Order: sequence, then structure tokens, then C-alpha cells
Amino acid sequence: MLGCLLLPAAPWSLALLKAYSVAILAFLAGNWWSTTLLQRAISTGELRWVLVLSNLVVIAAVLTLIFTTTLTLVILAFLFLLLLAGERWLPGLGQQPVYYRRMRTNVTGWVVVLLISAYLLTP
Repeated sequence: MLGCLLLPAAPWSLALLKAYSVAILAFLAGNWWSTTLLQRAISTGELRWVLVLSNLVVIAAVLTLIFTTTLTLVILAFLFLLLLAGERWLPGLGQQPVYYRRMRTNVTGWVVVLLISAYLLTP
């Protein structure tokens, strides 16, 4: 991600940044699936809610990549924040180890800063 930000004039850098962001969002949303499906203490309704939300995040990311141009980076940054918030408050996802929560918060913060910086630096 940082490499794409450092080379904003390269014709491939913005496309690569967007595609990589969508891939990471899909990976993190998939993590919701594995984490939630292993939880025995949540109801079927809660399980469905988390699984549907994770799919909606990925669909939104892909549609953003395909159909928007100027706001793509901002929307992707918002989706990273949405995934982080979901990991804090959705049933079955809030029981992650402290080290993982801290790492996810820091990495998401940096990703959001990089995406917004790329948006601001894009002519």
C-alpha cells in the first residue's frame, strides 16, 4: 500500500492500491465467517446477521471498485473502519485476544490514513 502511495504518478499504482484493498477487505470479511462459525454461544439469527454483513462489505467493496472513480479510496477506507467496528460489537467477534485487537486497530488506522492520503494526493 505504501509503495502505491509513494509512486502516485505510475499509471498502475492507484489501480493496484484499490485492488489490493478490496482483496484485504475480502480476507478480513472471510475471517468473520471462520470466527463466527466457530462460536457456539451465539444464536442462529446472530450468526446469519454477521455472515450477511460480511458479504455486504465485500459486495460494496467490489461494486465500489467497479463503478466509482473519485470516491473509491474514501469508501474503501470507510469499509475498513466498518469491519473494525464490526469486530468490536457484533456477536461472536468481540472475544478476540487483546494483542489481535490492538494490532487490528493500529493496522486499520494506518490503512485508513494511507487510503485518505492517496485520495488527497490524486489529481
